[in-house]
Amino acid sequence: MAKSYDLIIVGAGMVGALSAILLAKSSLRVALIDKHDGQYTLSPPPAYDARVSAISSQSKSLLEQANVWQNIPQGRVATYDNIVAWDGLGAGYIDFNAGSASMVELGNLVENVVLSQQMMAQIQHSSNIDLYFNNALSSYQLSESGVQAELVSGDRIDAQVLIAADGAVSTLRTDNGFETVEWDYGHTAIAATIEIDQSHDNTAWQSFGEEGVLAFLPLPDVGERHFVSIVWCVPPADAKGLTALDDEAFCRRLHYAINRRFNVLGITRPRQTIPLRQRHAKSYVKSGIALIGDAAHTIHPLAGQGANLGFGDVKALVDVLSKAHRRGEPLGASKVLRRYQRARMLDNMAMAAGMEAFKRLFSTQQPLLVQLRNTGMKQFDRSQALKKKLIARAAGLSTFS
Repeated sequence: MAKSYDLIIVGAGMVGALSAILLAKSSLRVALIDKHDGQYTLSPPPAYDARVSAISSQSKSLLEQANVWQNIPQGRVATYDNIVAWDGLGAGYIDFNAGSASMVELGNLVENVVLSQQMMAQIQHSSNIDLYFNNALSSYQLSESGVQAELVSGDRIDAQVLIAADGAVSTLRTDNGFETVEWDYGHTAIAATIEIDQSHDNTAWQSFGEEGVLAFLPLPDVGERHFVSIVWCVPPADAKGLTALDDEAFCRRLHYAINRRFNVLGITRPRQTIPLRQRHAKSYVKSGIALIGDAAHTIHPLAGQGANLGFGDVKALVDVLSKAHRRGEPLGASKVLRRYQRARMLDNMAMAAGMEAFKRLFSTQQPLLVQLRNTGMKQFDRSQALKKKLIARAAGLSTFS
């Protein structure tokens, strides 16, 4: 006999896990499947994990609803109330300040592993979520009336709808014939945690120059010591050369790339490299299945919005499915799932297009375009109205229109 649920979620990463928690809070029964064991180990500071996410106001609110945010240890969150970006090939400069936008903060930086650990703690306390870890779908059938599935473990389960939260190389997306628009960004991101010689001043620093796109993102201090997470986006050949350097030589290059604003004292965790590819599904839904998070879209980390877009998907999906459940509508019906797609696709596409335009503009070193870029940055910095609008968008307090 198959065990019945309202939803089957494949993928227990941050997006899949948060979906499970919030859907379960709406009295929906959830089967959460993942090939991993769901165990997360935190290294004590300052050995912060290299993978971090910038959490917007909207995402923070969603994490609070899930009872996740308030349980994150205080020493694992860094608030930033300022963003400073400049053109390393000129004098262009933009300063975003929370106070000028009448906001308490612009966002928070949290390690992905910390978020995942706290989400898992909430999941394990939920009576509406059954975990199928170290497991995967062996076979399944989809229809308007739902999904019937058999797992590698031999378990048989069924549900009204299947949620694909299985990441950027989603097997469910491919197997179900979802078409995508995608291309390589021509960038590889190098992520690492480093120690610097002075305070980051609760500021996210970002440089665009001949050394690539480089972000210094604040992490919690440890006593008198100061730490940041870096995301350094460079062409693949340059990334290969940078990762081949020993730590001391890498830190010297980093010091130069950040325009000598900080002395880089050392690396606290091994560097990671992530090839960057733009990807967007032409449709997020079909009868009985919906794509969320990286399974539906991936963008350049230029503005740190990847996790927030995924959490935005979660919010829209939970709103749509919980309302449909209260009305007694079948959750896997195309007319129901299309409401989620309408709520998210335009906004996600606009963000992807914006990141592509920014990437092209700030990766060029053509003198005329550099001059125009610097002029535009200076003019933008003088416009408080434009800066407030962009800050509100990044915080999730408005959408593209």
